[in-house]
Amino acid sequence: MPPKFDPTAITIVNLRVTGGEVPGGATLAPKIGPLGLAPKKVGDDIAKGTADWKGLRITVQLTVQNRMAKIAIVPSASSLVIQALKEPVVDRKKVKNIVHNGNVTMKQIIDIARIMRERSMAKTLTGTVKEILGTAYSVGCTIDGMSAATATEKVTSGEIEIPEA
Repeated sequence: MPPKFDPTAITIVNLRVTGGEVPGGATLAPKIGPLGLAPKKVGDDIAKGTADWKGLRITVQLTVQNRMAKIAIVPSASSLVIQALKEPVVDRKKVKNIVHNGNVTMKQIIDIARIMRERSMAKTLTGTVKEILGTAYSVGCTIDGMSAATATEKVTSGEIEIPEA
């Protein structure tokens, strides 16, 4: 028999959800049911907390203590790049294989790199910017009118300077 559940213990649960939508009960219930939480209530809280990320797949971190859940959004690099494109919301259930094309400024890429800096494996902000440019390449957007590969080459050669502060 498992040990008795301690309600004061802090438990962290990570979920990958579509922003602005209530996650399915079948995916939510096995993860938070044993912690004494109602999946419907937590699902509604997640939908409210992710309203600005409508239509994008993002990671949500639930911190559970005393049968209360706090929701924190942990955005990925791709979701930040797609959000920076400011595309209209697409219904993921109706439209498959969404192609993103648009233009992002280098300033936006640097801002995204600053957000992702703590989770990056790069030693410097320049390395993190290159990681984000790689993500922009895979998403399919351009940076200040040039391809992401060209922008990466310019950052490497020093034509585009990245402020470290």
